[in-house]
Amino acid sequence: MEDLKCATHLLSEKFRNMSDEKKEIVTDLGFGGLMHIPPLRVQHKILKELANSFKLGKNTIKTGYGSFKVRPKTIGAALGLNTSGDLPPQKVNYKDLSEDNKQIFRRF
Repeated sequence: MEDLKCATHLLSEKFRNMSDEKKEIVTDLGFGGLMHIPPLRVQHKILKELANSFKLGKNTIKTGYGSFKVRPKTIGAALGLNTSGDLPPQKVNYKDLSEDNKQIFRRF
């Protein structure tokens, strides 16, 4: 991961200003959980370091002191995120989307 940009405050603002119709489309596409991300102001260097040291298959973070197991609840508590609730129910199959939804998906 060479470049990681995560401006959650901009994402939060975008959803706050979005029409209800567009919010419904985003939810139908399986990305409704993104609307609940709080507007964090965490330095990109910290997020990049966390992303680069996190091992998804093992749910561990490798540090200079060794590796340790983490749970979504732990990460949520550390970053002030809600780690339960409106999560994508399943992977979105792009081929099954309507042309309108494909266009929204590409923009998103």
